[in-house]
Amino acid sequence: MKNAPEARPYLIFSLGQEKFAINVDHVQEVVEVVPITKVPNVPDFMLGIINLRGRVLPLLDTRVKLNLPKKEVTKKSRILILDIPGEDNKNLEIGALVDVANEVVSIREADIQEAPAVEMNKQATPITGLLNDNGDITMIIDISRVFSLQDIIQVNNN
Repeated sequence: MKNAPEARPYLIFSLGQEKFAINVDHVQEVVEVVPITKVPNVPDFMLGIINLRGRVLPLLDTRVKLNLPKKEVTKKSRILILDIPGEDNKNLEIGALVDVANEVVSIREADIQEAPAVEMNKQATPITGLLNDNGDITMIIDISRVFSLQDIIQVNNN
């Protein structure tokens, strides 16, 4: 008899009314919004750079990256400090602005439903699955499809 697959921890965050989950393997920490230094001539998704305890990190707008309307920063807004897989096994450290960082939950693989296939967007969509809790849907996303090394290269080339 096979053992049931173990649950994996996911960070649940919100952008407006929508809930998203990312594997905590990519999350270093969740911090309150710190002062943002604007950088000229960068793409819309780049909010600027932040100084986090001596480390200067690019800050990206998760809403813009997911094609959601921009929103003002509130007291509940948070910055997710993420490790994005890069080339040569070097991870890229970035900040990602979200409306609310809710909680870390354990999700079993068996509880994740397949995301509906949208034919024109199948390869580009970052949604890898859905968690349906009595109609309360949380979209599980692949963070490396939302934020990529190419985004930062694009920022650095501007």
